[in-house]
Amino acid sequence: MGYTSFVARRLAQSRSHNRFVSYLAVFATIGLAIGTMALLITVSILNGFEKKISENVSNFTANIEIQGFERVPLPDYMTTLRTITQQRNVKSVSPFVSHEAMMRVHRSSGIEAPSTDGILLKGVLPEYDNSSLRNEIKEGKYDLSSTGGMSPLLIGSKLARRLQIKVGDTVFVFGVDGIPSPINPPKVLSFVVKGIYETGMSDYDDIYGYTNLTSASYLFNMPANSVSGFDVMVRDLRTVGETSQQLETTLGYPYYPRTMYQMYRNLFAWIELQKKPIPIVIALIIIVAAFNIVGTLLMIVLEKMNAVGVLKTLGATRGAITRIFLTQGAFIGAAGTLLGSGLAYIILELQSRYGLIHIPGDVYFMNTVPVAMKAGDFILIGGIAFVLSLLASYIPARTASGFDPLESVRFY
Repeated sequence: MGYTSFVARRLAQSRSHNRFVSYLAVFATIGLAIGTMALLITVSILNGFEKKISENVSNFTANIEIQGFERVPLPDYMTTLRTITQQRNVKSVSPFVSHEAMMRVHRSSGIEAPSTDGILLKGVLPEYDNSSLRNEIKEGKYDLSSTGGMSPLLIGSKLARRLQIKVGDTVFVFGVDGIPSPINPPKVLSFVVKGIYETGMSDYDDIYGYTNLTSASYLFNMPANSVSGFDVMVRDLRTVGETSQQLETTLGYPYYPRTMYQMYRNLFAWIELQKKPIPIVIALIIIVAAFNIVGTLLMIVLEKMNAVGVLKTLGATRGAITRIFLTQGAFIGAAGTLLGSGLAYIILELQSRYGLIHIPGDVYFMNTVPVAMKAGDFILIGGIAFVLSLLASYIPARTASGFDPLESVRFY
């Protein structure tokens, strides 16, 4: 490095009677820090949304859902379950019976609340249930065993609030198959509410009800030993598409597997759409900060023209002068990048631990802004900011190296 670093550090200290250039350097550093911080926070929040939504969807439903083509019942489900379990990358399998239904609550006089609502009733085998429903129970308990001739029911918190249902209440569920008529009467079962769950995802808390497989099969006239489908969890989510194709080949018609990315395509497409402008935003914000560095270094060059002339008179080469001002640009770039990265890390860590910023759960599938920090993002964005700072420093550095020594010494 030689003497260039020492000279660059000394030149960065403006004259005692003129601190303007020093202030410009500080503001250029702060501008670069703010740009770097904003980008890191934005990218980390988008990563957090993708991760949180993937986890919520995966934990509460399945990585792969297998149903019959055109929703035909799937026979001999235990044999199929064993076949699916033997496939590579399959972690667990849960058979289920599901269908739309109507739920009615018996009301006492004086209670102003809806008494009827539509639900998607899903019957599962508790010993095979691979969802996170057990961990989401807020009131009551996870219990899908029939009691005293009453079938069990678990419902979401939003549905419970709207219908004013509490744990222990009795409700009636009508199995609707086609258009109800005297020749097609719906089946009715009485259920006791044993638990109320809350996932933070409005679409689930508002619609889904859970019971055991036997009650759902009876209510929806399911043939013996048949189910609506299977919820499959995989060991490695990165190969979920490959596993789905493998299951489709192995099981054949009428089994129709779909990954969670296919089932919730609009949701994940929204996340990808939010990510697409990020490279443009990165370029624009950091380029603006780089222009601040250009202006700052040009001001430094003009102020230090006399010093540049002295250095050239003493034998400094054009390359040495260029390196001196490139080093100053590197100082600003490194300081701004590190400061922005540090501030971004602190803010994101506070949000991750304490959930300071809240969002409506019925819109975003979660109650607080999620974050997911990746070392690669910090390295990439910080590296781009630093490299652009060096590139922005090159123009004023070359300008300084081209000054005539005689004119530079005479300049005040």
